[in-house]
Parts: sequence; C-alpha cells; structure tokens
Amino acid sequence: MENTALRFACNGCGVCCKGRLIPLTLQESRQWLQRGHDVAVILEAFDESLWPADSEKFKHNAKRASQIHSGNAKINVIAIFAANALTQCPNLDDQDRCGIYEERPLVCSIYPAEISPFITLDPANKVCPPEVWEAGEIIVSDREANPSLQVKIAQSRDEDRLDAHAKVAICESMDMTVAAWKENALAVYLPDRQSLMTALNHSDSEIRRVGHTSWRVRIEDHELRETVGSRGVQIDTAELSSYIFHKL
Repeated sequence: MENTALRFACNGCGVCCKGRLIPLTLQESRQWLQRGHDVAVILEAFDESLWPADSEKFKHNAKRASQIHSGNAKINVIAIFAANALTQCPNLDDQDRCGIYEERPLVCSIYPAEISPFITLDPANKVCPPEVWEAGEIIVSDREANPSLQVKIAQSRDEDRLDAHAKVAICESMDMTVAAWKENALAVYLPDRQSLMTALNHSDSEIRRVGHTSWRVRIEDHELRETVGSRGVQIDTAELSSYIFHKL
C-alpha cells in the first residue's frame, strides 16, 4: 500500500494568521480578551434533516452543539468563539512572527492538520506556499496524523464538546440568538469586548441555564427557508443589524 506521507516545515510567512477567524476554547477566549483583542461569535443551527441522526456527521456535530427551542421546534446550535484575525492576528510582530507562540491557541499548534474528522488534509487547500510541504517532520501518514498531533486534535475536540453548552448559554445571556443554517451560511457576531468578558466571567451556574429563549434562524435561500420553517423553526426576518450573515 502506498504511503501518502505529508511533511511540513513552517517558513514563518504568517499567511495563515491573516484574513480568518481562529476558533478558541472558552479559556482561550478569556485569555484573548485579557490581551485586549476581539473575539467573534459564529452561530450555526441544524436538525436531523441535515444529516440522519444515526450518521457520524450528525453524532459528531450534536456533541458540539446545545439543543434549544426555536418556535415550535427543537434544533441544535453550535457556537464557535473565534479570535478576530480578519485583518491579521494582533499577535503578529512586524516580521510576521507569533508574539505568543508558547501560548498560542490550540488550533494554531495543530495547523495545518485538520480537526474535523470529515476533512482530509490537502496541501492544495491550504494557503501555505508549496515549499513548506517538501521538508520537515511527517505530520500525516496514510491519512493518520502523527501521534503528537493526534493528542492535540483529540484535546481540541474534547474542549469543543465540553464548552458547547456554556457557549450557547453565554450567547443567550447576550441576546445573540439568531443562527444561520449549517452548511448554508454563518451568523457572525462581533460583540463588545468588555461585555463578552463579563459574560465569560459569570459563574457556571449563571451561564449554563440554556433554554429560556426562543432562538431564530436566518435563511435567505427561499426553498430552504420554506422547508425549515415548515418544521416549526422560527425564521428571522428582521433587518440585519446585530450580526453579519455570511452565505457559504
């Protein structure tokens, strides 16, 4: 059997630290805010109509989600807290080197490996220049990450699941309760830094009370909106003001 080993040797170009939102754990979100940087919140909703309930994709995403009420239906919401690096990471120095390398987010230490079990690492889909794939340590062999990366990937997935309920509760406490339909669009919030820090610093008992708010879903595709709405899901029709609707 052919070995499909991939090597990687970062050249420090910094291109992967620009023009993106970097997923964070709750603890990393606190640290990011304490450094004076902004955290965005991305909300996605789905139910069993997107994938069958017994499928691996549904099971994986349901563990990352919290079940909430929307209109007359129950749906799942995933809240992703992400470092705002839409221009560039604020921790890059003037030579495009990471200023918090030893304390960088978990996903940064995993890059360029994939966290999702449904995405195969493909250099063609990465922003890194071709030469970085020609040397360095083997990070993936026959589609399996090397042991040290596997540990970090497992940790990232575990944190994602452990934080899921609290993240959605924090969103409820801040009235961020409109999500986009998963794989169709993203609802992206850019909350006030201090307000988000205050919400993050609430005790567990205060931020884990999910379910007191009826969520809405923003869908601009007419056919999908009619389909989802027919199942009792409350569709958001208000003017866009508190979030960015990014269609995929």
